[in-house]
Amino acid sequence: MRVRLIVLALSAAVTIGVSPAFAQPATGQWAVGGSIGAAGPSDPSLQHGLEGAGNIENYVTPRVSIRGQVGFTSWDIVGRHFTGSIAPLYATGNLVYNFEGGNIHPYVTGGVGVYHYHASESGTQDQSDTKAGVNVGGGVEVFFSRSAAFTGELSYHKVGGFSSPATTFNDGSFWRFGAGAKIYLR
Repeated sequence: MRVRLIVLALSAAVTIGVSPAFAQPATGQWAVGGSIGAAGPSDPSLQHGLEGAGNIENYVTPRVSIRGQVGFTSWDIVGRHFTGSIAPLYATGNLVYNFEGGNIHPYVTGGVGVYHYHASESGTQDQSDTKAGVNVGGGVEVFFSRSAAFTGELSYHKVGGFSSPATTFNDGSFWRFGAGAKIYLR
């Protein structure tokens, strides 16, 4: 994960030096993006996992957008009397506020979501549980052209407990960090 952060920082530094400050979303503009990163569950018996997400966004004003995001991850079960994995799939709807900064646009975000936990555990039949949750976070977009940017985001997803065939996990919450790219559609 440290290597990813270093690569993202170096990419941002190079991009800042070569791109003019002309990136500003327009009202009604759409954008699509994707990211890959890591997700760290709050439950101590679940191990961190690789995470991926895709999003679509519409700008209500040049600073405010509505974003839909779908993401997934997988966590191994550790320290229990059984083995297996939990594979969350989530869909969120967020409000995003973007700050102007020339090529660099920091932002904050928050919203609600649906979190679907699929459990595969040894000696049991697979089972799924779906819960509602909320999320908050922030990030940065670093523009390298008029319609494309590198992205980095850290968010916290607060979700209650969920059931699996062998147990109940008391906390489905997790942190996620993703680095990716975003393209603005004209």
